[in-house]
Amino acid sequence: MIKINDVTKRYEKKTAVSNVSLQIDKGQIHGLIGENSAGKTTLIKCIVGIYTPDEGSITLDGNDVYDNVDAKKRIAYVGDYAQFVPFYTVSAVLKMYARFYDTFSIDKFNKYNEIYKIPLKSVANNLSKGQKMRLNIMLEMSKGAEYIIMDEPASGLDPIAKTQFFDMLIREVEENGTGIFISSHNLQSLEKICDVVTVMHQGEIESNVAVNELKSKIKRVQAVFEKGVSDEDLVNAGFEHVSHTGSIYTMNSKEEDESIKEKLKTLGASFIEVTDLSLEEYFVALGDKKEQ
Repeated sequence: MIKINDVTKRYEKKTAVSNVSLQIDKGQIHGLIGENSAGKTTLIKCIVGIYTPDEGSITLDGNDVYDNVDAKKRIAYVGDYAQFVPFYTVSAVLKMYARFYDTFSIDKFNKYNEIYKIPLKSVANNLSKGQKMRLNIMLEMSKGAEYIIMDEPASGLDPIAKTQFFDMLIREVEENGTGIFISSHNLQSLEKICDVVTVMHQGEIESNVAVNELKSKIKRVQAVFEKGVSDEDLVNAGFEHVSHTGSIYTMNSKEEDESIKEKLKTLGASFIEVTDLSLEEYFVALGDKKEQ
């Protein structure tokens, strides 16, 4: 496993990451979300050994990842920007990877490229942003690494390519037991593929939750009060983030479905709908709670 233990990273007087602890396991897709400047990219660069933490430690099976040749082979990294050796064709880049990494699979790359169709004779740096990202994804996923760390890997991809990419991640975990740690603002896609999601805010861990547990933690509730009801009464009954348009009220609750319905009926609701909270709604709810 990759273990992040009480990691802090500073840039001069600014603390970008503060006392962060979590672990990345094989056979799981672990999502990382947060607002811009939350510290996600800094944390990821510490995990892959680009930065060294000012405090704390990051280890792969008990060994520090920084300046660790073995860790470089076992951890693949897809950043939010792809750049290649000047004037190298895609074919030349492919051969370079095969020389550097003894576990690199050209067959696996070619299989991915049946989907993305990157021309091998093109100069890699002359490709479009989306094509560069696809090439970088295919190269790193073909290295045979035990872990793949990704920082906004879908940012340059069109909708079709994004769908193909997230399908590739699922197959990678199912077929090879790879551990994937991915930062993304595409919360709908993360909700579909992730086992665990970590939320960062201002350099700290705000929440760390299994996605299947998220469904039972907070419920999204809509209710109709034909005679109206005060927001104060709903808040006093334990509901959060109350809003309404006319007679239709929307709120969140941490209680069981039957308890929710019983309370709302007591307050005069004529219609009640209880649904699971999406990852995006959960993220927004955390943000609203901080503002309050």
